[in-house]
Amino acid sequence: MRAPTRPTAATRHRVTAAAVATAILVVAPAPARPEPPRRDLLGPLTVPVTVVTPFDPPAERWLTGHRGVDLAATPLTTINAPADGTVVFAGAVGGRPVLSIDHGAGLRTTYEPVRATVAVGDQVARGDAVGHLLAGHAGCPVVACLHWGARMASGGPSGDDDDYLDPLSLVADRDRPIRLKPTLPGDGRR
Repeated sequence: MRAPTRPTAATRHRVTAAAVATAILVVAPAPARPEPPRRDLLGPLTVPVTVVTPFDPPAERWLTGHRGVDLAATPLTTINAPADGTVVFAGAVGGRPVLSIDHGAGLRTTYEPVRATVAVGDQVARGDAVGHLLAGHAGCPVVACLHWGARMASGGPSGDDDDYLDPLSLVADRDRPIRLKPTLPGDGRR
């Protein structure tokens, strides 16, 4: 009968590396959606708001989803800054006019299709007019929809890993659109 052989250093290293990799895969938590950093923003529209397409983020950053909300309005409706900030973009993205405001602490909001009345670098105060809504937002079931987005910096240098937030979750409770549950025949009867 032969004596048992001892594993070599290379074998021990491979076994240890495999065990660590397995532990990381098993223990690593799924990325969580960040909590809204604040809940005191104004809505960007002063007219009554109807959400025609709700926030529907993708399960993974690279998948399709709706990374904002579409709000029904009429063309040329004034768009207002929901909070103090700095205009960081006012131009075209993929042929669509987009406006983006940095509100500090990693929070940025975006608006499209909007003809900006402000320029990059401008400081805006909560409630200031920043542009006018244009018609032609793809997928909008009415003449004009404002696509309003919000994202929170996650620390990556490129910004490609920012977390998208439901912009309505940032609006003060008293300013949120009221959504009533539809009733069906027989609801409320016991």
